[in-house]
Amino acid sequence: MWTGLQKHFLRCILGSVVAFLFLLSPSSDGKEQKSGPDRVIPEQYDVWSMDWSPDGWIAFSGKKEREIGTRMRIWLYRPGSKAEPVLWTGTGSLIDTSPKWAPDGSGVVMVRKTTLDPEQRVLTTGIWWKEYPSGAGKRLTTGPLDRDPDWAPSGETLVFVRGEGLYTSSLMTIQKNGLGIKTLLANVQGFIATPDWGKNNKIYYTLLRQKKTLVEVAGRRAEAWGLDRGSIWVYDLNTGENLPFLDNADDNRHPSVSPDGRYLAYISTGGQPDPEGKAVRDRGSLFVQDLQEGKKFFISDGVSLNGGPPCWSPDGKILAFFSFRDNRPAVWSLRWRDHAQAIGAEP
Repeated sequence: MWTGLQKHFLRCILGSVVAFLFLLSPSSDGKEQKSGPDRVIPEQYDVWSMDWSPDGWIAFSGKKEREIGTRMRIWLYRPGSKAEPVLWTGTGSLIDTSPKWAPDGSGVVMVRKTTLDPEQRVLTTGIWWKEYPSGAGKRLTTGPLDRDPDWAPSGETLVFVRGEGLYTSSLMTIQKNGLGIKTLLANVQGFIATPDWGKNNKIYYTLLRQKKTLVEVAGRRAEAWGLDRGSIWVYDLNTGENLPFLDNADDNRHPSVSPDGRYLAYISTGGQPDPEGKAVRDRGSLFVQDLQEGKKFFISDGVSLNGGPPCWSPDGKILAFFSFRDNRPAVWSLRWRDHAQAIGAEP
């Protein structure tokens, strides 16, 4: 039998042990632990862009590790499953990129690059449709430099970019049957990329303008042309207005509207120095802006300005982004609200 003194002594010991374990607990500070970022696609794949279907399937553009770049194809993958990704395209020497699911999940549009001259390696690009699950395909545009398709919320129309030369682009729309092509913005000086059709009948897109640099070659000064930092613009389909949305001293790219139309994710240098110990290609950060209230949130650093744009999960709770954080091209994801740090409204 335990005496009263022994019971009291035992309670003190147990109380001390519990208190010690509580101090060691990761949630003892009252804050919920952040999860992620987590790799979305198995690590034996090099991934450049992806998109979620309404029912959770992922279509991604990638290849197996150590394969040559021309082996880029579209794959299908179910997150959380033990099954390997399924190769969905693989037609000869064609290179497939930039998959986008139709809003009803009935298929994917993509960019297909076709080699015209095997010796000169000249590529043309067009927009293609691939039905799911049958795999039936159809070419929607003839190119030669069409890229970056995205769906209207209705699923009846697509927006895409038509290259009109090295430093000239046009913003176009086309019906899903390949008819009714229309020009929204013609011959813009610069490189238009990654348009995203929001539910507010506005199209957000990246614009990289030309940049001239003077260089010295063999004792002579010459002009070298390239692309400057990116800015995000918005085209209003109701009014025809085309206005800057985020145009400042930072490099801002790849707008992506949330499924409910309220938030805009994008990649930006955000005025931050290049992060030490990270790949130079990952000098961007992931941000989210509330389109209703104007509040802006920092989500994560170590994000690439190249590769595919941020991608929302069907329920809008998870954001996937492109990064070289393990020295290979891959897509990572996190629950964005767990990581969101409010940094005020955009002026």
